[in-house]
Amino acid sequence: MHKPELRIPRFAAVCGVVWGIVLAAAFGQVRQLSPADALPEEDQLSYLVLAAIAPDAARSYLSSGNAQCRADYLDWFWRNPPPGLVSTLDSRLPTPALFYRQRALQARGFFGATDLLNDDRVRTYIRFGPARREQYQPRAVETDTGRTYVNPAEIWSYDSVGRQFDFVRTGTAYKVVGESRYGPGAVMPSLEPVDLGRTAPAFTKDARSLGLEISLGRLGQHADSVEVELAFGIPLRAIMAAFPSQTQPLINVAIDLVPRDKGAPAHRSSWVSCAMPPDTAAAEFAAGREVFNLPADIYTFTVTAVTADGQTASRRVQNLNLIDYARNDQPVSDPLFYSLIDSAGQSPQFSRPDWARAVPLIVPRVRSGQSFYALYEVYHLATDSAGNHNAEATYELVARETREKAVLPVPRRFIAGTGPTGVAVERIHTMDLRPGPYLLICRVNDRNDGHSASLTAEFEILPRR
Repeated sequence: MHKPELRIPRFAAVCGVVWGIVLAAAFGQVRQLSPADALPEEDQLSYLVLAAIAPDAARSYLSSGNAQCRADYLDWFWRNPPPGLVSTLDSRLPTPALFYRQRALQARGFFGATDLLNDDRVRTYIRFGPARREQYQPRAVETDTGRTYVNPAEIWSYDSVGRQFDFVRTGTAYKVVGESRYGPGAVMPSLEPVDLGRTAPAFTKDARSLGLEISLGRLGQHADSVEVELAFGIPLRAIMAAFPSQTQPLINVAIDLVPRDKGAPAHRSSWVSCAMPPDTAAAEFAAGREVFNLPADIYTFTVTAVTADGQTASRRVQNLNLIDYARNDQPVSDPLFYSLIDSAGQSPQFSRPDWARAVPLIVPRVRSGQSFYALYEVYHLATDSAGNHNAEATYELVARETREKAVLPVPRRFIAGTGPTGVAVERIHTMDLRPGPYLLICRVNDRNDGHSASLTAEFEILPRR
């Protein structure tokens, strides 16, 4: 009998509905053994607690020679716990040791039946406690290339601390394939305006590159004008290279808009600074955002960034056609990508009427396992007798080169609100998708009158670091 080929599982998710993809494997799953398997059952629990809250201590505990040495090490650890280990303890469990042991017992009961030591959900539960969980179970789906199987997956959200974990089952255990932050505790790297009373230094041709990138998006149309979002960003690595010893680097950003026919050229210049946040893994760029209301015309946008000493600089030029956009009276806006959209305030430049913070991604490129956001506006929606719109959005995620669908079946989202304009925001979980270019295909159906519209956006997944 032909033995089926085992393929590496891949998983993708869009807009809070997560689907994993893995080619069929008809033979059994093999549990991976670890050195901790040799420990007695109670010692395994102690090991898992340490692995969840202090991985170095877990390794020391595991390398202890015998049961007495492990007990002595554990006693020493709890007499000298890491500072700030527990901020709030259960009043019935007044010590960190009892608090985390209770968590470990609960985690074993919930998630430890199949692969206690290798399941990342166990350690996450021990460290952070119960989460808001979204679970996705396997199912078979027919595609053009054969039958695929949706891999079991879970997304855990901790709103109180603003952390989210993405899990996919690999073999007998669930593994963390993505982790992200949101909420008040997440501070995104940004280019914040600084009031500095001096002009920008000259842009020299022999200056080192600052790595400036820009993106333009066309949004709502108002009479003969169009709302345009300009996002600009500088790689964090370039800022650190240009300012190795400064905590508040100064950069001048100049924006020049030149219309082809209507109006006069516009110039805007400001000094910005980027204070490095504690966690720079959430984004590769320090971002800035400007919004313009421009008459329908063809524009040339030139953005120049130069450091205060004039030694490092970059310039980007991009054209934008608002004439065809306004003439066609678009049913949907351009799709815009963001590294974070939430209700936590950070800077006025990132605020939108519908969200307190929308930080541009700048370049539609993320690491495998990293999540990001897609936003677009839908126009001319029919309204019911109460003045409300009601639309349905469906999504496909497709590998650009192979045209292989990465999300099956198609996830759906309903867009509801007041007036003829709706705003769709989708969080895209790349999970463990293969690196490469992808297409996000969105289709919107107006449930009030049956009209439909579609848009396609490209993004790239990079390998994990």
